[in-house]
Parts: sequence; C-alpha cells; structure tokens
Amino acid sequence: MEIIVVGAGVSGLAVAHELAAHHHVTVLEAAPGPRGGGYMIDLFGPGFAAAERIGVMPALRSRAHLFRGVRYEAADGTPTGRLDAAPLIEAAGGRYFSILRPDIEQALLSCLPGSARIRYGARVDAVRDAGADHAEVVLADGEVLGADLVVGCDGVRSAVRAALLPQHAAVIPMGFRAASFLLEAPQLAAELGDWALMTDTVGRIGGLYACDERRIALFLAEQVDRLDVARPAPDRDRLQRAYQGLHPLIDGALPLCPETFYDDLVAQSTAPRWSVGRIVLAGDAAHAVSLLAGQGASLAIAGAEALGRSLRASGPHIGAGLAEYERRFRPIADRAQRSGRRSASAFIPATAAQLRMQQLGRRALDVPGVARILTRRFIAA
Repeated sequence: MEIIVVGAGVSGLAVAHELAAHHHVTVLEAAPGPRGGGYMIDLFGPGFAAAERIGVMPALRSRAHLFRGVRYEAADGTPTGRLDAAPLIEAAGGRYFSILRPDIEQALLSCLPGSARIRYGARVDAVRDAGADHAEVVLADGEVLGADLVVGCDGVRSAVRAALLPQHAAVIPMGFRAASFLLEAPQLAAELGDWALMTDTVGRIGGLYACDERRIALFLAEQVDRLDVARPAPDRDRLQRAYQGLHPLIDGALPLCPETFYDDLVAQSTAPRWSVGRIVLAGDAAHAVSLLAGQGASLAIAGAEALGRSLRASGPHIGAGLAEYERRFRPIADRAQRSGRRSASAFIPATAAQLRMQQLGRRALDVPGVARILTRRFIAA
C-alpha cells in the first residue's frame, strides 16, 4: 500500500515507523529540514509503552533527562519552594523521563526504517479523497501525488483537517501564549544542574532547565485573550518587553534569543470525525491536547501505534481499520483533553491569592502519602 504522511513532527515520524514495515511510506514536510526549536516535555503514559513496542525507546532514552525536581523562585530570585520528582517517577513505575521535543524527532529520525522516505521542503496545497480507494495530495509546485492512504500529521492548525472537514474542525485557544528557545550557557547549565527552575509569579511564568553541560532551555508563558486564534509571529523585541523583570536569570537570557524560536498560542484541536474516505488524521491534527495536559508527544506515539494496529487487523478493508482506530483511541485522547482543560485555571496564577493557593498546595505534597496519591492520579489522567 502506498501511504503519504503529511508532517514530519513526532506524530508523522511515529506513524512512518509504525507503517513502513508493511507499506511504502512517504513523509512530506514543508520545513527545509528537521526543526530545532521547542520545549522540554515529560514522556510517560500510553506513549511510553507504545515506544517500547515500536522499537524506538533506546533512541529516546539516549536523549532523555531525569530531573530531580523543580525549584521555585520569586521574581527577585528568592526561593519559594521545591517539588521533588521522585513521587512522579515512582507512580509511573520508572517509565517516565523528560526530553526536548526536537530530540524526540531526532530520535525517531535516527532509527527510521529504510522503507520510509522523507521529502523536506514539500509544502502541501491540497488534499482530496479521489474515490475508488484513492487519495491525492497536491504540492505547492503543482505536483500531484496519489496514495492508497493519506495521514494528516500536520499539527494543531492542520491544513489536512481543514480540507477534510472545512465546516466543523476547530482550534480552541486556552487563553495562553508560550515561547521557548535554546541557548549556549555552560555556567548557567552547571548552576541549574538536575533541578529545573520555575518562577513563582502572577500573570506570566518562566522556566529554565539544563539540557546538557552546555545548553539550557528557556520556557515562557503568559495569559492572553481567549478570542485570539491566529498563530502569532515570533518577535524577539516583544518577548523582551513581555518578560523583562520576570526573574534575574531570565532577564540575562532574553537578549540571547535566536532569530527563530517557538512562539504560539496554547490550544487544543477538535474534529467530529478523524477520517473521510482514504484520508485520516493523527496526532495534534486529530486531538491536540495542549501543553497543559503534558501528554501530546505520548499520545502522538500511542496514536501512531493504534493506527498501525487497526490497519493490520482490518487487512484490505482500510475503511474498517480507520473506524476501529478512532473507536479505540478517541476515548484516550478525549480524556487527555479534559485533563488539559482542567489544568488551564491553575497553569498561570491570575492573582496573588491564586499564587498563594498554589504555594500552599505544593507544601501539602510534603505530607507523607499525599504526593504519591496525587501523582498517581496525574499519571492516570
């Protein structure tokens, strides 16, 4: 079977891994090469076991980080508390680690089967179900590619989803905007060590963590109007204005922001159905949970495995396989999206009173047994 995957992010590469063993797979990516920006994520949950079964876990572990926890500091650098990661790792049975999102893509690329081909710089202009068990992808240069199946893995603002379901699919802003970039800072990396640093602040937050001995990653987020839906243009000057004074270490890192960096609204995506004919959605194109849920990459890998398993079980009946994929995996994605929506109110404290409640909540985790109970609920969410 000829399969075209649109998008070479975590979902697209995981789908390529899962399907290339039995089919010819071509991955189309609009960017000229692998992307380097992004933020640190925690890999746990359904994607962890799926990565083991797909066979990509060794490549992921070689790029993984295990932080001892998070230390919190006020805007002037005063320590306000710590959160130990040990209960979370214990609740996950050790099947948990942190990893930069672009490092997940590099890990998947490093062991991609030879039967999967990636075309960078291939921007998709149109996708259509051509009937008679056939689909077509039209590239920006006019080239038309035919396939037995097209898998849209092109993110929360999926063009494949918009073409598939133009009247129904939606992007739902969560009321926050986030930015992240990497920079060389060996001295700061040594100072941070195995502890991530988060600000204890109102209306905006920042985080710093060491990626290795030389690099650190900076994560920033602020509250914005929920009516905003268009992707913002990254602007280094705006970043400096918006976050200056958030923390002394962040003030020092902001001028080192590169020309290109991750900057986007925090959003979820929905679609009333995930497939039409020989076109199907996967990953954030089907069910973006937002970084508030903390499981986007995990669900991308688990969803890729669910798609491959369903297609193998259905044999030549591709439509039945796509329906089974959605039946099996949509409840999992829906549960993660609900978790993300519940987390929205606590993501960034809007008032000093909300900040104080968060600080008290962190202190409650020091009570014996409380951390274990709450982290197990988080892992199961």
